[in-house]
Amino acid sequence: MAGKAKPMSQIKQLLRLHKQGHSIKSGARSLGISKNTVKSYLIKLATGKLPLSELLDLEDPVLENNILCVSNRK
Repeated sequence: MAGKAKPMSQIKQLLRLHKQGHSIKSGARSLGISKNTVKSYLIKLATGKLPLSELLDLEDPVLENNILCVSNRK
């Protein structure tokens, strides 16, 4: 991700929308971010070890660390 990192509250909202079955395009439009950004976060989070329901329960700093760990593995 070359751009500025999104606030964890926005990432959690993205996860909620995804869990509810919203498409990438719909989630991007709702949050005012690009489809590629949504896709990138979803891919990173999906390649992690925690299921979606557990990611939503994480405190913001722990979720951010989880995203960073997945990004650094590439």
